Amino acid sequence: MWKLFLIIAVALLLLGVFSWLASYFKWFEKPRFIDPDSLQDEPQEEAEECCGQHEVCEKDLKTMARKDIVYYNDEELDAYIRMSPDNYDEAAMEAFSEVFYTLREEDVLGWLNSLRMRQIEPPLFIRDEALLIISENRYQSADAQ
Repeated sequence: MWKLFLIIAVALLLLGVFSWLASYFKWFEKPRFIDPDSLQDEPQEEAEECCGQHEVCEKDLKTMARKDIVYYNDEELDAYIRMSPDNYDEAAMEAFSEVFYTLREEDVLGWLNSLRMRQIEPPLFIRDEALLIISENRYQSADAQ
C-alpha cells in the first residue's frame, strides 16, 4: 500500500515540476506579436468601419504594423523626437494641440502610430484624449453592427 502512495506522490511531484517548467519557459504559450513581413504588400479594399466582432480591430492592427511613416502635416513635431512629455514647453503643447485638433477622428490612431514610429511622445492630455476618441470610435462601430 505504501508503494502505491509513493508512486502517486512521485508522479504528482513530477507533474508539478513539469508544470512549473512549462510556465517558466512558456512552452505552450502562443506568440502575441504580429510579424510585419507576414502581411501582404498589395493593398486590399477594406471596409470603412470595423465589424465590431473582434476584441481588437483588424483594421487597427494593419495600421499598427505598417513599416512606412505617414506624416499628418506634422513635420514640425520631429523636433520633439526622444523628448519626454514632462520637458515640453508651452510652444510644444501648442504644436501638438494644433495638429491633434485638426485631425479627423478616423486618423487619430494612425497619427499616434506615426508618432510612435518616429519616437515622439505626445503630451499626456493629448494622448488621453486621443485614446478616448479611439475607444469611442470602436464603441460606435460596434453599436452600428
